[in-house]
Amino acid sequence: MAITILTDTMCDVPQEYVERYNIRVLPLLVNFGEESFRDGIDITADEFFKRLEASEELPKTSQINPPQFESVFREEIGNNNTVIGILGSSKLSGTYNSAIIAKNMVDNDNIHIIDSEAVTLGAGLLVIKASRLAKEGRTAEEIVNEIEEAKKRLKQFFIIGNLKYLYKGGRISLSASVIGSILNIKPIITTVDGKLEMLEKTRGIKKAISMMMDMIKDNGWTLDDKVIGINHTLCPEHMDYIEELIHIQYKPREIIRGEVGSVVGTHAGPGCVALHFEL
Repeated sequence: MAITILTDTMCDVPQEYVERYNIRVLPLLVNFGEESFRDGIDITADEFFKRLEASEELPKTSQINPPQFESVFREEIGNNNTVIGILGSSKLSGTYNSAIIAKNMVDNDNIHIIDSEAVTLGAGLLVIKASRLAKEGRTAEEIVNEIEEAKKRLKQFFIIGNLKYLYKGGRISLSASVIGSILNIKPIITTVDGKLEMLEKTRGIKKAISMMMDMIKDNGWTLDDKVIGINHTLCPEHMDYIEELIHIQYKPREIIRGEVGSVVGTHAGPGCVALHFEL
């Protein structure tokens, strides 16, 4: 019996790792008016952000529904596979709840669903970790237990480059967006119990990155011997800068680089860079 690691496109696992570990990825939908696109399949990141910048309103995103999960679960169980699904935070999307409904419909003990309580490549690191454990021959129960523990140690930092998308999404007021843009304010956001929370804000992207790195030191954390994720929305130079600082200050085991997909990018907008690691 093989183990299938399943995820959704909120987790932004880089395609290289999807192919290397044969991860099954289900796409959420991004809707511009009457046009619908499967995240990561029908629209590239570049195409998406061009449309986003030209659009007056934010696109709508649609979760994966229970029948889609049910179909996949029945296919995998029919192939005598065990399924471990690691999905984007249930506090930010209904996709996890859809998977639970489908699991109950199929009613099979070989389906395991994990709420990552994370988003984008932070959740993706958990997916990659599970895939590596499966490749090592670990049992489904061992993998689930390891991921449930790992998600408690996960830290995520997001530096937002353009406040207008937080405004369009109803996260901040128009005045805060305008004043913040004039002053070049860059918020630093994290995840706490699966929800997004503001940590700090400062002026300028490099200062925000420096502040983020200081937070790691001030908390007594280290990036030595860690698997680290860095991803971005149309600003690879900021990702490069973070990686450069990490190599100067630490000796990481591995750095996984990627792009933020359409679903998360809808709310982050272009110019966002993020850092993810386990304690």
